Parts: sequence; C-alpha cells; structure tokens
Amino acid sequence: MPETININTAGVKQLTQLPGIAKNLAYRIVNHRSRHGYFTHWEELLEVKEFPRDALAEIKQRANILPPPGIPKEEFGPRRLKESHLQRAAKKPKGYSKAIRATRSPDRLKPGA
Repeated sequence: MPETININTAGVKQLTQLPGIAKNLAYRIVNHRSRHGYFTHWEELLEVKEFPRDALAEIKQRANILPPPGIPKEEFGPRRLKESHLQRAAKKPKGYSKAIRATRSPDRLKPGA
C-alpha cells in the first residue's frame, strides 16, 4: 500500500498520483490552497473547479488532510463551508466566463421603440 499523501502539504507532482487528479487539476488545488488556506474538510475540495466528485471516495483512501507540521490543531480550525457556494460552482458550464457574458450585451443596448 503506498504512503498516504497529505493534501495540505503535497506539491503538484504528488497530487497527480491520486486517482482522478490530472496535472491541471493539481495546479488548481495548490492554487486554491494558497489563496484560501488549508483544507480542513473533504468537502472543501469540491470548491476547486472541475474536481471529480465521484473520485472523492477513492482519494480519501489514499490521502489525508492533516495540518502541516508546526501548526497546532487548535489553530487549524475549520473554515466555513457554504453549501450555496458549492451548488453555484457546480451549476456553471465549463466554458462560462466574462467574455461570453460580454458578447450578449449588444442585445440589451438596442434602442427602445
């Protein structure tokens, strides 16, 4: 059995060894961790864009979310996980961006009758 990987300290190369995590997703996990802090619950991984929800059970077997060395468990408290944010992130289509929204603005700018 391979050694478990700590998601809070692992680099991109280590994260790609987990099932269902490709190189681009590993970069997004590391970026999310540096912007929002360490992961304290498994459900927080679902906030990462395009994270495979169905592979979470397999990832739990091969990884952990322990605090990094030097940080006491008292200071490693849970972040607030917003269910509405998870639902909103799951609803957006893959190519959704501000550029797509900007292409729809000429319809709204037509002069009134």
